[in-house]
Amino acid sequence: MKKNLSVWLDNKQHLAFTIIIPAVILLIAFAYYPAFQSLRFSFLKYNIKQLSRVRFYGLKNYINVINDPVFLFSVVRVLYFMVIATSAVLLIALAISMVLNQKFPGRSILRAVIIIPWAIPPVVNGQLWKWIFNGDYGALNGLLFQLGIIKHYQFWLKQPFIALNFAVFLFVWRYTPFIAILFLGVLQSIPEQLYEAARVDGAGAVMRFYHITLASLRKIGGIAVILTLIASFSVFDGIYALTGFDEATKTPMIYNYEVTFDMGRFGKGSAMAYLVGLFLMLLTFVYIRMSFKKESE
Repeated sequence: MKKNLSVWLDNKQHLAFTIIIPAVILLIAFAYYPAFQSLRFSFLKYNIKQLSRVRFYGLKNYINVINDPVFLFSVVRVLYFMVIATSAVLLIALAISMVLNQKFPGRSILRAVIIIPWAIPPVVNGQLWKWIFNGDYGALNGLLFQLGIIKHYQFWLKQPFIALNFAVFLFVWRYTPFIAILFLGVLQSIPEQLYEAARVDGAGAVMRFYHITLASLRKIGGIAVILTLIASFSVFDGIYALTGFDEATKTPMIYNYEVTFDMGRFGKGSAMAYLVGLFLMLLTFVYIRMSFKKESE
């Protein structure tokens, strides 16, 4: 038996199949089969709390999602979230990467520390900032009160627009270090001779920044934009830990979770998931195209 197995594994193709088949089985069981079931549910009137009333529903779930005002408002909300968060992440990440690219004592330590917000799990980040923003005993209220900026403690997360922007801040806090490290890798690859030659030719700091630094970051910058857009659109755990199902911060992902698992409406939730998935697939397609273009140049 062992000898036959050894002979079997000596063949490179057999060894490859032996390694790949378990992974394929797991992928089918935990990815493709649930995706197929979700697609099937999207055409059914399927409420897990009313299994006796399950019936074929056609495209009505998709129509209901598109006409759902809560879903439409969540789309508008997440578009605002994406624009503000992506702009803030890119600008702050660029500033951080340029600082970290300079030579100063303790630079290596700072580079390690800067990645901590990204390394902390999103739920932990959410709970941390939820405590800081707490209206009764939060550190933000305590600081502002001590500085005399506010006279009474504020319930920040109860104010819709402020709560949404705090959710944006939470995303920016966590995601900026990742983009900063991407930018830093490119900045470190720029030869110092380019800057020296530009100085000799009379180029000022602004011209050097525009024609050398930004020009070098252009390709990775496009990829960073797409990655940040995807991450900001699909953000869930951090916002959920911060505000739960609050209307002010309800994104399509959070609303999808609420409809599917809180309300038990698997049919509508599955249709919503596929509509959201189509948008994410579009962004992913753009990201892949940009990645291949970057490699081919």
